[in-house]
Amino acid sequence: MGKAIKKDLSVPNDLAYLSVVRETVLEVANKSRLPAGEAHLVSLAVDEALANVMEHAYIDAPPEVKQVIEIQLAADEKRIEVRIRDFGSAFDPGQLPDVDLREHVRQGKRGGLGVFLMRKIMDEVEYTFEAGKHNELYMVKYIDKPSSKG
Repeated sequence: MGKAIKKDLSVPNDLAYLSVVRETVLEVANKSRLPAGEAHLVSLAVDEALANVMEHAYIDAPPEVKQVIEIQLAADEKRIEVRIRDFGSAFDPGQLPDVDLREHVRQGKRGGLGVFLMRKIMDEVEYTFEAGKHNELYMVKYIDKPSSKG
């Protein structure tokens, strides 16, 4: 891959658009050096993030609030970056405790694993918000991530 790949999308707050975003994430990831299996995992992390926004961010929004979600994708030789911006209710996934997966399964819970999956799949997950403006989720997946072994 010689140069960076960038792709911007703006989708309505509608779960029907998840497949369009998945295809776009895979298109960008497949043009990078990220192995196919990891590209699918990145797509899953983005899918989970968007589903959370679509299911929760606009529940209490007045009709005049712009109910779109902006997605920026970028890939180069070293990483894939994903930036998701919405204009709904503020939510800080950093306030969520880590999930005990065994206990989650033992209790027969369904759902509630989106943030857990994002944290496990992506190398960086950062959330910011500007009150009255927007929420932004920034995620990075490194290609050829250096081993922590010395």
